[in-house]
Amino acid sequence: MRINPPTLFWILIAAIVVVDRFLPLIAFAEPWLPWCGTVLVIAGIGVSAAAKRQFQRIGTNVYTFEEPGELVTAGLFAVSRNPMYLGLAVAGFGAALVSASLAALVLSAVFALIVRYWYIAFEENAMLRRFGEPYQVYCRKVGRWFG
Repeated sequence: MRINPPTLFWILIAAIVVVDRFLPLIAFAEPWLPWCGTVLVIAGIGVSAAAKRQFQRIGTNVYTFEEPGELVTAGLFAVSRNPMYLGLAVAGFGAALVSASLAALVLSAVFALIVRYWYIAFEENAMLRRFGEPYQVYCRKVGRWFG
């Protein structure tokens, strides 16, 4: 079964709501956490949406499990090879901060690991097969998450 990244993100948000309500484990009482978390949710979703719009403007495939259409290296992709995933991971971490519970932080970390070792690994292999050396050059210049 293939779950697209945005669907998994919403599953993460639902899981955070559930653990926040029924299994908070350790709750943090810092009043600034929800504010910081909200900023991260907004920023993360904004980055992810902007990267998706960049793909759409170019007319290339945005879906993880379909054949890559074009090697995009400009805009947000000049800073991160995976800005859509980076945005979702940041938003997930932000949601965990809004919840201010250890269980939510663990869930957001698991989400980031799934993104890295399932989605990104799948896409990196597909990109390497499709674009070869130009993709390898891009990988040497731009970090997987950022940098």
